[in-house]
Amino acid sequence: MTPKRLLILISLTVFTLLLAACGGANNNADSSGDAAGSKSFEVSVKDEFTFQPNAITVQAGEEIEITFKNTGSVNHSFVILNEGVTPEDLVGASEDEEHELLVMEMHEIAAGESSTETFTAPTQPGDYTFICTVPGHAQAGMVGTLTVTG
Repeated sequence: MTPKRLLILISLTVFTLLLAACGGANNNADSSGDAAGSKSFEVSVKDEFTFQPNAITVQAGEEIEITFKNTGSVNHSFVILNEGVTPEDLVGASEDEEHELLVMEMHEIAAGESSTETFTAPTQPGDYTFICTVPGHAQAGMVGTLTVTG
């Protein structure tokens, strides 16, 4: 092998290794970060009345972007309740009262549509429930947990 071919082979090998190292392993396929440290999550509907994923973990005070994809066949919503709030607390609440009970909300999204919202995670560590607020959907299993760590 000529020195020139050997140099090319070594260069290609080093380049390939560098690309592999930059890619790294992504153990959480639902989350990605950007240079500012914010996280992005994609949540979709699985089996019509289940969120996929149904658990998300973030840092307190972190900027979060959630894209909710309604892959179901009926309208769905995505809301995150304040800590200690239950889906039953929303029943009969006025719009103003409801806003006080929520961390963030995406109103009903039609089947096949998606919506993206950016918000700041609560500063208080804990478990925050997220649900679909369409009547009967949370009771059918459209419930998940946003865990906020310190």
